[in-house]
Amino acid sequence: MQKQIYLAGGWFTPKQADMVARAHKALAANPTVGYIHSPQEHQYKDVTEDNDPHGLFGGYEWANQTYQNDITAMDLADLAVVLWDMADEDTGTAFEVGYLNASHTPIVFVCEDDLQENPINLMLAKGISKCVTDINELETLDFQFVAGEPYPGKIV
Repeated sequence: MQKQIYLAGGWFTPKQADMVARAHKALAANPTVGYIHSPQEHQYKDVTEDNDPHGLFGGYEWANQTYQNDITAMDLADLAVVLWDMADEDTGTAFEVGYLNASHTPIVFVCEDDLQENPINLMLAKGISKCVTDINELETLDFQFVAGEPYPGKIV
């Protein structure tokens, strides 16, 4: 049975946007993945900072519905893939890690930065199931069973 994946990660910098695009492509090629939910593709009423004809972006309605849509998607996911940029840590992604961990959803953490030079907060490190250091690994990772393993990087 193919798995539903929640793809978490910021897309607010060129590096983050590139990571999301590469991860989505790798996951789409993986035969153990059936569905990929990427929040940027499911914004409430397709509103973005650059596409907001009704002035919803940043307001209560947009924030509430975007939050609820992401919570629903995380609740429906079999697993999560979390993209992490050490130079521009995204607080929304950190929240998603906490929520997914509390929901007992396995988390594949992807960070291509040097894990020894860039320490990560223990609350993130302890909440993940597996750490991947190359996005291309997502193309062949068997999502049918993701065995837990200790975070291999420096923790603070």
